Order: sequence, then structure tokens, then C-alpha cells
Amino acid sequence: ADPADVRVKVLNGSGRFGAAQETVDWMQNTEGMLRTSNGGNAPSESKKTTLEYAPNQADQARRLADSMGLPASAMKEGTKDAEPMAEMTLTLGADFKGAGTPISAPTKAPKDIQRVEADDKNVCAK
Repeated sequence: ADPADVRVKVLNGSGRFGAAQETVDWMQNTEGMLRTSNGGNAPSESKKTTLEYAPNQADQARRLADSMGLPASAMKEGTKDAEPMAEMTLTLGADFKGAGTPISAPTKAPKDIQRVEADDKNVCAK
């Protein structure tokens, strides 16, 4: 999905003051997800961040998950399609480290990382 098509309401269940607004600001100003909103505090604190979405919002959910570094375990697909303008719900949990910081560690190293072996000579001179 195009970032401008992502519709999500962010709830703060992390226990960190201002986490929802920080995330909305990051989504809008850095990621181009202009249709995001701050839903305020979640009904209760949560250990894990979750993204609830309808089957017809799967492309939006994938875009958001990729941007935020959400693990597969955070994805909660519903059983019924959403209305055309409905928002997904992102609930930030205690595992939330900050807007733009992946929640899960990368599964592979970046392609352009320099690899140095212990027996390489004159690495700094290259």
C-alpha cells in the first residue's frame, strides 16, 4: 500500500508518556502516513505491541509493519472486512522502544555491510 493510504489509530499501552503522539508524528512526517491519528491511552498497559486490522486492510498492515519493524506475532488479523475509511488499531506495548526503532531485531544483516575477517590484513588501509 502507498503510505498515504495507511489509516491507523495509535493507542498508547506502553506506559511511556507521549508515545502515541511521538509515533503519529513520525508516521506522518517521516513515513508519509498522513491518515494516522492519536487514539490516546489504551484501556490498559500491554506487554506487546499489536496491530489489529481487517482482511481487506492487509496491504496497509504490511506497509505499517515493515516501517515499524513489527514482528509477525504483533499482527492480529480480524475475520470481517472493514469499511472503506476504517482505521486499523496499533496499540503500543512495553516492547515499544521509540518511533522509527524496530520492535524486533532484523533477521538478516544489511546487504552493504562491510565484512572483516580476523585474518584480513591492512583493513584500515583499503
